[in-house]
Amino acid sequence: MQHQNMDWLRRQPVAHRGLHDKAAGIPENSRAAIMAAAEAGYAIELDIQVSADGVPMVFHDDTLDRMTGESGRVDSFRAGDLRGMTLGDTGETIPTLRDVLKLVAGRVPFLIEVKAARGKVGPLEAATFAALEDYRGAFAIQSFNPRSILWFKRHAPFVPRGQIAMDFRMDDEPLRLHEQWVMTHMLLNPITRPHFIAYDIRAVPSRATRRARAQGLPLLTWTVRTTAERKRASEHADNIIFEGFRP
Repeated sequence: MQHQNMDWLRRQPVAHRGLHDKAAGIPENSRAAIMAAAEAGYAIELDIQVSADGVPMVFHDDTLDRMTGESGRVDSFRAGDLRGMTLGDTGETIPTLRDVLKLVAGRVPFLIEVKAARGKVGPLEAATFAALEDYRGAFAIQSFNPRSILWFKRHAPFVPRGQIAMDFRMDDEPLRLHEQWVMTHMLLNPITRPHFIAYDIRAVPSRATRRARAQGLPLLTWTVRTTAERKRASEHADNIIFEGFRP
């Protein structure tokens, strides 16, 4: 795998979980949402959870309850079972990472968030890299978990990797105070060496985001939904991860 051109991280707006539209029957992280984003020319942000048999599945939540008629953790089901589960009351089903790579086939870039289920790092990262190793299109991976970013630095250094962060005092499940400080200010970046940052729009600008940009790192901001957020992003970030409108 060769070094990738990462210019798209600065210039190509990124559709959050694809170009989804619940009212139109297009659920998040679905094939339909991914195709809609590709056809509109947007980069595509999606989420990866691991199945019980180690397959990267395109799904945001740790549990199935919100998005499907099933309940339980994603990582307690095999990929074959997950692929048969419908998303909401639509005809869409949960795709694998390989499914959507084949669907887009390099037309637009992917921004892939690796979700470290139960805090485990290694198996999902390795399976994700295996799926991406021969892919000809542009992509980058990102994660909240610095250990996941470190895995890619060590094992797949040519893969563009990004640190997702926020002001963790705003989190619904707050970390311990010292962890909040470390993660909010991205103090592990000198070890993990991310190629870009994705930071919560509610906390942009901040000391951490200004420092990252001063170091030359592209700053993406999420999830941009309103006119005010678009304005703030245009002033203080390089690109947006958006939903609910078309930039």
